[in-house]
Amino acid sequence: MKNVLYKNVLVVALFLGAISVPSNYSPLFAANTVKSKGMSFFEPGREAVAREKALDEAKRAAIEKAVGATVESRTAVENTEVIKDSIFSRSSGYLKNIEILEERKTDFGTYEVTIEAEVEISDMVSDLDRFQEALSWQKNPRVSVMIEPNTKNEYFSTANKAVAILSDKLKQAGFSVFRYQKSDETQMGLLIGVSIEHSAKMTRVHDYDVTLNEVGLSATIYRPVDGEILAASSTVRSAPGENRLQIIDQATRDCISDIWDDLTKKITETWERELYTERPITLVVYRVPNIDKATEAASTLKSEVTSVVDASMVIFNDERAEYLIQYRGWPDQFINEIQMSYFKKNFFDLNLQNIAGNRIETSWNGPFPEAVPQAEPLIENNEPTRIQ
Repeated sequence: MKNVLYKNVLVVALFLGAISVPSNYSPLFAANTVKSKGMSFFEPGREAVAREKALDEAKRAAIEKAVGATVESRTAVENTEVIKDSIFSRSSGYLKNIEILEERKTDFGTYEVTIEAEVEISDMVSDLDRFQEALSWQKNPRVSVMIEPNTKNEYFSTANKAVAILSDKLKQAGFSVFRYQKSDETQMGLLIGVSIEHSAKMTRVHDYDVTLNEVGLSATIYRPVDGEILAASSTVRSAPGENRLQIIDQATRDCISDIWDDLTKKITETWERELYTERPITLVVYRVPNIDKATEAASTLKSEVTSVVDASMVIFNDERAEYLIQYRGWPDQFINEIQMSYFKKNFFDLNLQNIAGNRIETSWNGPFPEAVPQAEPLIENNEPTRIQ
């Protein structure tokens, strides 16, 4: 799992648009029992390896039989093979009560395994919803537009109009735009600060004294967590006239049009860069039963969560564990994955309590699942064997 690029994993979300519920499924998306077969070629002495591969293929086929056919039935689905590879690589996370009905070696040098299993449709649909949410982060930058604090009071009304105009244009262009609130700025994605400046001077034109106004508009892109300036677009408009406020309003609209292409390009480029920037995340977990579970959790996060570069436990005290995680992506993306059904089922369940910037607080909800027993090869005996 670890070697699957995050971008390829997220493309699974396209699958959600293709999912339709077969007529034999209940409204509650109950588990669907299917039979499937897997096959693998083997060399003498390597039957055990071939058996595991055949079993994996059988699990993958079970998932495909349950819901995979709907992918081909939709012409709008792109990258079908990538979608399948991504979701089917987690097949064990959506199967239960796996029973080996038959396994055998053939004269053609193949090892075949036939299984019957229940596919957890509801878990898969839930995870696809989360994949879709994660993909929306990837494709649609999340932004919030605000008035820069140093804006003069006399220009505040015009700046407020500029924020509204820019927010509306960004929304129409497909960006996810949120109303700015100081308490929520750490979850905005990118913050755009708008500032307006004005200056006027007298100039002589054809023997007449004319007031020449210069209006400047700047849109600065910030990282909300630490306030670092990531990019900026600015321009200046000049206009003669005595009606200062009217001129500033019109010039501001013209300035927004002037910077629009440059600003949207920089937002998109900055978002893509930030999306995969490695950043430290502090994960606090309450109600951890013991230090062994806490230590094992650090290892699981490092090996099983996409885009986690490193994870280490720095504190364990009174059932409270604190981890330092190096992660390529946003904290919301990290939370999104560890709350997926397959992750909860195979590893552990954390309830989100609070997220503020790069600090995430959760609580432990139940122990690690018991290890799934592996069936011994049954070359001489075709009796069904339950392995989960």
